[in-house]
Parts: sequence; structure tokens; C-alpha cells
Amino acid sequence: MNVFSNNFIAIIPARSGSKGIKNKNLKKINGIPLINYTIEAAKRSKFIKKIFVSTDGKKIADYCKKKKIEVIKRPKSLSSDIAMSDRAVHHVVNYLIRQKKISFENIVFLQATSAVRKKQDIDNAIKKFKRKKLDSLFSGVNLHPSFWKKTKKNISPMNFSYIKRKRRQDNIFETIIENGSFYITKKKIWLKNKNRFGGKIDFYLMDSNSVFEIDSISDLNLVSHMFKFNYYKKANLIVPN
Repeated sequence: MNVFSNNFIAIIPARSGSKGIKNKNLKKINGIPLINYTIEAAKRSKFIKKIFVSTDGKKIADYCKKKKIEVIKRPKSLSSDIAMSDRAVHHVVNYLIRQKKISFENIVFLQATSAVRKKQDIDNAIKKFKRKKLDSLFSGVNLHPSFWKKTKKNISPMNFSYIKRKRRQDNIFETIIENGSFYITKKKIWLKNKNRFGGKIDFYLMDSNSVFEIDSISDLNLVSHMFKFNYYKKANLIVPN
């Protein structure tokens, strides 16, 4: 049985189909395929000892193999537009346990659509996960939003009162938004719940510029501009070689 020290592995789901952008995961940002930003982030972690990409796409698989990343074929039933990434990750977890006989305790689920990460983000999040003895952790941002709920008949505030509106700094709670960059979850939670959340949950706060997930051409263009003009150096972002 293969045992990875520190018990952290990374799983990157990368479906070939995409309605918003054709071949999205291989679209280039400043000459570098999008998925490589996430692969590089996993490679730079001192805690992650093995990386797996789950994909149904031959081009994605071939690219990952060139990067010496192990590829696990994603079943067609988990590759449709409506299939949740959780199902793909759960498939990989079961495959590694039953077929590969790999022993691990924690999964870092990384989304290939997120390219904006600081060099220390993943490892600092893992340290928090271990220090606080968490079962699940998600990356997020605090944009101080004022949420409104719209129904067919009216619109109403969800997390504030427009009559007794407070200053942002006077709010008694934070509104944390998942940015989709990564999730850290114990294996036992994946096996029990078949999703990324369960047990004791907390978050790791990232910079607000990490909120952009690439789902459209405008997202791709915006993030591409973020990596130009040496901005990425000032922001300490991960950029593949």
C-alpha cells in the first residue's frame, strides 16, 4: 500500500466540455494553459505529496501527463454540464482507495477555473486546517456585500436592514463568499457525505482579487490582464514557469 507522508493529496477536476468557453481548461493566460496555474499551485505546496487530475478530455489528459501529473479518467456520467464536481472528486477518492490502494487522510480539492492564488495560500490554509483540527475548510473572500433576495412579487434585504443600516465596521458578523479556489476536506467526510463539506467547518481568507472564477470570455480577459504589467509580482501570485 502506498502511503503519502502528511496525508494530503490534491484532486483537480477538469471537464473537457464547457458552454461558456470551448476547451476552457486549456485556454491560455499569457501563454500558459489555465489548468497549469492550478497544477503549479499544487506542486508548490510542501504538504501535498501527490496530484491527480480527473478528466474526460484526451487533450487535457495528454497535457497533464506531459506535466507528470497522474490522470484518472472521468466517467461520462460525471462529465455532463449538470454534473457537480463533488461527484467527480468522490469518484477519484473511491478509485484511489479501491483500485490504487493508496492511503491518505485529507483531500485538497482544487478548481482549475481559479488561477489567482498567492504563493502561500494553500500551505497557510493547510496549516490552519491542521492547527484547528478541522474536518472541512474552504477558501473565500470578504467583499462586505449587501445581499437582496428577489422573488416574483418583491425584493427584500437578506443580511442587513435598510431602515437601520449600519456601517460596515459595525456589523457583528462577516459575510464570507466562497471563491471556489480550493477546499480541504478529510477523506472520511467525502466517504460519508459524498461532498466537500461536513463536520467542523472553517474558512481561509484570500485577497478579494481571487474571487474571479473563469466561466466566460470576459472572466478570461479580466484575469489575463491581472497577470500582465508585472501585477502578479506585486501581488505575489503563482505563475507557472
